[in-house]
Amino acid sequence: MGAIVGAFGTAHIMMKRGSAGDAGERVFAGMREIGRRIRALAPDLLVIVSSDHMYNYDLNVQTPFAVAVADVFTPFGDMELPATPFPGHTSFAAGFIEFAAEAGFDLARLQGYRPDHGVVIPALFASPRQTLPVVPLIVNTSMTPIPRARRSWDLGRALARYVAEVRPGGERTVIVGTGGLSHWLGVPEMGRVNEAFDTTALNAITSGRGEDLADWSTEYILENGGNGGLELLCWILMAGTVKGGTGDRVYYEAIPQWITGMGGVHIHAGS
Repeated sequence: MGAIVGAFGTAHIMMKRGSAGDAGERVFAGMREIGRRIRALAPDLLVIVSSDHMYNYDLNVQTPFAVAVADVFTPFGDMELPATPFPGHTSFAAGFIEFAAEAGFDLARLQGYRPDHGVVIPALFASPRQTLPVVPLIVNTSMTPIPRARRSWDLGRALARYVAEVRPGGERTVIVGTGGLSHWLGVPEMGRVNEAFDTTALNAITSGRGEDLADWSTEYILENGGNGGLELLCWILMAGTVKGGTGDRVYYEAIPQWITGMGGVHIHAGS
């Protein structure tokens, strides 16, 4: 069967080079390093756990979790990113939806999904030539019902079982949780970064205690990490796929100019 050979968390925005001085350059270097580490693992596919930034979701689509199913994805092209198509993995994505249903998760199937920066940026760092198949797993962090952290963790555990117990192709799979960390969008606190909140989350995940974050309430994350900080749910799901796995912080910078705590981690496969 398949194996999760590594997991990563990373911010998924890219601001203009030079707009945050040395801190911004360290973020760019950290993202490149994450891409290098992913390639070194020689994966067969990449599961990118991200939010949707209202390019595919709308007021009529408010499911907590969704999986995009396609052989080829054409990016939306936001943030001046290239709209060059890249491969998906239909059998993995569709199979996980069915497996998750048996595990008690009703995942929406996204057809015609056009990836935005939340998926495209980490995909480009991982595979600059855009040859690595990607399965986008979308967590709704924008509209109710927003899933609880525990639910995200449990879905990560289900994804780990699917890879290990079901996948007949035996793929080497890398999981990437993206977004965050703390940031406030479209509210008076916009521009605030809570470095203490970010540090606590990063330390828990890299020390193998990611499940501690599953006990954080939505209200706690909103208060301490902001509405944008709800993207931590994507990291929690990622951590659930490598329960007990430890790793290291690849980069972290609190950058008010980018209205975000920018972080990245590498977690080795656990149990």
